[in-house]
Amino acid sequence: MLHTPQTLDEAAQCVRECSRLQIVGASTKSALTQPIDELDRLSTAALAGIVDYQPGEFLITALAGTTLRELDETLATQGQYLPFDPPCSEHGATIGGTVAANLSGSGRLKYGGLRDFLMGVRVIDGLGNIATGGGRVVKNAAGYDLPKLVAGCCGSLALIVEVTLKVFPRATHELTLVRMTTGLEEAMGTCQQLSVSPLEITALDISQAGLIEVLLTGTEASTIASRDRLLAMTDSSWQTVDNDRWHHRRQWNDVDAGERLVRVPLAPSQLTALDASLNELRVPRRYGAAGNVAWIRWPASQPIRTLDETLLHHRLGGTLLTGTAARCRLGRRPSPELMRRLQQAMDPHKRFVGAG
Repeated sequence: MLHTPQTLDEAAQCVRECSRLQIVGASTKSALTQPIDELDRLSTAALAGIVDYQPGEFLITALAGTTLRELDETLATQGQYLPFDPPCSEHGATIGGTVAANLSGSGRLKYGGLRDFLMGVRVIDGLGNIATGGGRVVKNAAGYDLPKLVAGCCGSLALIVEVTLKVFPRATHELTLVRMTTGLEEAMGTCQQLSVSPLEITALDISQAGLIEVLLTGTEASTIASRDRLLAMTDSSWQTVDNDRWHHRRQWNDVDAGERLVRVPLAPSQLTALDASLNELRVPRRYGAAGNVAWIRWPASQPIRTLDETLLHHRLGGTLLTGTAARCRLGRRPSPELMRRLQQAMDPHKRFVGAG
């Protein structure tokens, strides 16, 4: 049965009445919300709308079912935006699902990821109680652990019903530079050079072939000045290209039909070894945030178990975001004892069935 509560009280009542419950938003992360037979589902679609917006304080509060598109449009009226660059806005992604999956895009490099901008949350725990953590005032640190905890829980600990986010002024100018290197080793060397430089780079992605893509944002004068400093630091082989590639990538339009998208956080020092394994498997991939996250396009024709074993070998953990599989958590997983303790505190009756 699909439940679509219209209010927070109705959502809390639904949690109390259902013995096992799966939470869904717009299902843009299809692997995290694939239907489970004979399981009640709760949709946050009707729990939508802007609750509070304070442009002067750079804070916005919205219900979980609010789409990223609505947030983008509201913030744009005041020249502001979400700096962690959340994906899939054109496909109907909601802010609740984005927080639950802890998803950020290429633009997170300059200011940080989603958790850095999640100032407060309101959730419904497994007992049907409404709880609040954090606050709408940036200086209020009370209960700040709850926002950190539910970001990335994938619906396994609580139902996220409201979030408060810090926002930033939107840049007036963008400039994209690309440079083809001799391969991944040279590309990583250049990325390391840029990462420790005083340049404020908004996004820095690397392709498996060694193509470096850099996004500079700010005023027209500041982006041109940054470009000139970048060329002086490296060489003049960079080319200026259109900025559409970042929007295209943000919508996951580069994932072909039949491919499953997997996100793998990692340290740049782990990238070369992982890439060698993925190269043997002939798997398309890209590295974002200056080599701190791998985006792997896993073919549906190959068993996901192979990637699971590969990530375990490299002591890495990943999350399957699109497609279907028996498990969405790949490679190294959170400590079972830690998860048991968290579940005992937030969902003692094990009502929430999140992505496993």
